[in-house]
Amino acid sequence: MKTEQLIVQYLYSNKKVTLQDIGVFSITSDIHIPEDSDKDIVLPVDSIKFLYDPKAPVDDGLVAYIMETTRKIKPLAYSDLESFIILNKQFLNIGKPLVFEGMGTLQKTQIGDYSFTQAATSHVINEEMPKLITEKLKEKVTFATPQKEKNNGNNKTAVWVLLAVIILGAALAAAYFMNTNKKDVAVVNDINAATVDTLPGKQTADTTTLNADTAAETAQQNVNDSNSFYIVIKEFSNFAAADKSLTKLTSYGNKLVLTTKDSITYKMRMAFMKPITDTSRIKDSLSKFFQVKAYVELP
Repeated sequence: MKTEQLIVQYLYSNKKVTLQDIGVFSITSDIHIPEDSDKDIVLPVDSIKFLYDPKAPVDDGLVAYIMETTRKIKPLAYSDLESFIILNKQFLNIGKPLVFEGMGTLQKTQIGDYSFTQAATSHVINEEMPKLITEKLKEKVTFATPQKEKNNGNNKTAVWVLLAVIILGAALAAAYFMNTNKKDVAVVNDINAATVDTLPGKQTADTTTLNADTAAETAQQNVNDSNSFYIVIKEFSNFAAADKSLTKLTSYGNKLVLTTKDSITYKMRMAFMKPITDTSRIKDSLSKFFQVKAYVELP
């Protein structure tokens, strides 16, 4: 049965029906669907009225009626109604009227709302429920558990295979990351062993006893002209933060120095006596090791 027929039937039985974003139709209580469905009935003037409402909500009663009549689940019944309304609103927008047989005709006016013209007669077909549903209702009800297919062996095999693949993948990933981390640590250890120890450890750690400018200038003078390049690990905007970070990192055995040119920006860097061609490899290793974005600086 078409959606528009269900809407008309629901109007006659419920006396009121709402179409979402369109409006509300109502029919006088003395109009009923005749027992003889092949017989037309004359509709008195103004027996069916329409109230335009562009914000009309979904009619839950209409959705329930569609479910009951068509034996569809609620999402499908709602989808059918929504599709009907959206499609016919598009037709109304281009000037095509929406005709409800046995109810009337809906048209869009020039000012953008909808006008309704009642039909003179009504011929509403009150169809019976589908026979397929009736036959199902007569079927014998059984509470016996359906016999399961004998494929437990195949299912168990598939589960074990999947589990083995997951474990193997996890093991390979762990081995890869552990190997990568070991390589980075080894490279950094080699780098620390090969760096130029430009400042005595005590001088670097005890810079709190010096003026910020004096400490930075001393470090800068000691490394000038004695290294191929530097790798800048971090930059700081004040000496206190720079000195604190330097003290912490050098306590782990890292050979770092603190320098500044303007007493505004302090650079914590590592000096190298290596070929310039090694800058990219060393910079990448230090970036990974210190979890920073290091960069190369030439003397």
